[in-house]
Amino acid sequence: MKCFRRIGLVVVLLAFAAGLFYWFMPAGVAASLLARRAHGFVLGDVSGTVWNGRAGKVTTIDGRELGALTWRLGRDAILGRTHLDLNLDGRAGRFQGHLERPDPDHSIWTGIDFRLDAAALTGPALPPELIPVGVIEGKVPRAELQGNWPIALDADVLWRAAAVKTPEGHITLGSIALKAASQGGILRATLADDGQGSLLVHAALAATPLGWRLDGRLVPRIEDTALSHLIARFGPLGRDGAVNLQRKAGLAPSITTP
Repeated sequence: MKCFRRIGLVVVLLAFAAGLFYWFMPAGVAASLLARRAHGFVLGDVSGTVWNGRAGKVTTIDGRELGALTWRLGRDAILGRTHLDLNLDGRAGRFQGHLERPDPDHSIWTGIDFRLDAAALTGPALPPELIPVGVIEGKVPRAELQGNWPIALDADVLWRAAAVKTPEGHITLGSIALKAASQGGILRATLADDGQGSLLVHAALAATPLGWRLDGRLVPRIEDTALSHLIARFGPLGRDGAVNLQRKAGLAPSITTP
């Protein structure tokens, strides 16, 4: 009988210790999980707990420092549900948003508000000789993703004082606005400039998981060699120096304004 009591006591003590560890789990555990999910980012100077923590230094793989990250995570994560508040603030910009994940394949972002230096976009997606200039600001009141596809989305992004540094020169683009919305699994977006830059930008996108369609035009407002070379990266130049953006793949939906 005493043996069973001792075993029971050990089990209770282990359960209590596990509960304490779970409740006060160090932030380093969360940092490793976040870094694993956010590919390309490194979290340093980590403090706090998994549930309320801070990374004093967030950098990209190539060493670009983004700022300090704070987070709050609901303790019901052990049940497979995620309630996560993120706030990143630094010289390169800021980001805040709330994530709900009721199941592993379903994510809901709300209250996303961000501002970042356009130069932070440099990387594998852009040729190294092209350097974006300006500030990118955006608000996403709600984005619901099934897998990685937005089944519901409302987003407004503005590239202020947009410009691109190229080997041939500095190209001013004014301000460029992106508006995107998704309903019923169909994503629609428009891209347009404010008329103050050297390039007229007008494009519309429609996409589903089965295909996408892009229609638009890039039209120079001035005669400039650097600008012509930049436009030519997107397709053959017409007689007016413009490029028609007409692309599609798969079962492409029709273009309508979001």
